[in-house]
Amino acid sequence: MSSARIIVRNLTANWTGHVVNLVVMFFLSPFVVHTLGEVEYGIWSLLTLLTGYMGILDLGIRASTGRHIILYLGRGEHDKVDQTIRTSLGIFSVIGFGIVVVGVVLGWLFPRFFSSVPAEYHTMVKLLLPLLAANVWISMVRVLFSSVLAAHERFDISNGLDLIMLALRTVGTIWALKWGMGIIGLSVVVVASNLAGLLGNQFLARRIYSRLRVWPLLFSKARLYELYSYGIFAFISAVSAKVIGQTDFFIAGAVVSVASVTVYSVGAMLSFYTHSFIGLIGNTFFPPVQRAVARNEMGSARWLFFRQVRLALIFGLPLYAGYCFFAEPFMKLWMFDPVKFPMESVHQAALVLIILAASNLPALMDIGAQGLLAAMGHVRLTATLSIVEAMMNLGLSLFFVLILDWKLAGIAAGTLVSRILMRFFVLLGFTFQKTGIKWKTFVWEILARAVGVFVFFAGLCLLIRWLFPITSWGWFFLQIILVLTVYFPGAFWILVPQSDRQRVYAKGKELFLRRWRCKRLV
Repeated sequence: MSSARIIVRNLTANWTGHVVNLVVMFFLSPFVVHTLGEVEYGIWSLLTLLTGYMGILDLGIRASTGRHIILYLGRGEHDKVDQTIRTSLGIFSVIGFGIVVVGVVLGWLFPRFFSSVPAEYHTMVKLLLPLLAANVWISMVRVLFSSVLAAHERFDISNGLDLIMLALRTVGTIWALKWGMGIIGLSVVVVASNLAGLLGNQFLARRIYSRLRVWPLLFSKARLYELYSYGIFAFISAVSAKVIGQTDFFIAGAVVSVASVTVYSVGAMLSFYTHSFIGLIGNTFFPPVQRAVARNEMGSARWLFFRQVRLALIFGLPLYAGYCFFAEPFMKLWMFDPVKFPMESVHQAALVLIILAASNLPALMDIGAQGLLAAMGHVRLTATLSIVEAMMNLGLSLFFVLILDWKLAGIAAGTLVSRILMRFFVLLGFTFQKTGIKWKTFVWEILARAVGVFVFFAGLCLLIRWLFPITSWGWFFLQIILVLTVYFPGAFWILVPQSDRQRVYAKGKELFLRRWRCKRLV
């Protein structure tokens, strides 16, 4: 299979899995929020965020393991692949015990950090945090086996298994909440589905890579040094990403109220899912980018970078810009409940969504930049930029909330300002400096076209909303269909280079003629 077809297959598989997750979230989130209520859902959000932070205690070993498996498989050095896997498993065995201890400690300290949590939940939190901490260890091992599938570019298989996990988790969530099990039931469901995913990934990884061994565990000095040399910078980037993406919830819980965590979570949910969805473009392109850099084919690496940015703009711009124009009516239809989620919460959540969506619009143009720099070995640089962005995000959010009293909007505004400054200007500047891309080329090929598409899309949204006021889900989806029907042909013509457009037209014509001939023969 050609490299282009492999990329299309993998990107399709990644996006399919993510879209299914998004659809499940769309229908399941109102049920979970309304069943638990703002306070209990806020506690659940804080628990999942805390355990999410525990995941960075692997010190970047997960990311480093995936990278070195790809590297050694490409070289055909299967002995080093084996040593890398078993050394990583040995490290995770040690780290797992430490993570559970951290969970016990955080369980006891939780009421002190979040004083607005009602007393009747304190004992439950002390029990659940160690359980969810053990789930972090399960995730580490599961991702290691998933990395073997990714190294063989079998994203279709790994995503198929993820969909099975999603089905188990969704059914379990509905069952647990229907039977009144609350947060305890949700925790058990999460751990059980993740354990099933671990066993499934191990089985599939062994089928794809018959040389896979997990025992005996190994602590090779050479592999340990190698894993940590790369992993420490991946760890720094992961910490920074957590600060950028999740510290906002802690600020809301500690400075505003635990109920406000629910409001912020609802507002940020779509933006975060979309950010992950667009980020899959970079994940899918990383293996060919890494190969191009390894062969010193920088022309191909630059071409792949521009290809990623164009894809991100075509699919990301209507999502983020659409959130800006449709946030309020969507949030009202999606979450409004007079008791569990009143109109004031709807307004605040919509404002958070608008600000976060606006912060992601300029970031569409640096998709693939970090991956390209990492492939070239500049992980120290990307880690440094991530730290600066994280600290700027945290400082600005606290300033907007504590000094200017902007509340939840201020927390989101910290993300907006820091992301525009660091991701669009600084990260792109360093990427162009290291790769030889000229700003003039980028402005003409990408930026000017992106601005034109945004203006076109914004005018289209305003026109459609004026013609068809939103009063129900039917009118809402009608507007979305009309906007996208007009948008995609225009964006394709503006953003896609003429040579690529001609190839697409030729391929479409070929498929049409082939189908027409088949029908005539029948």
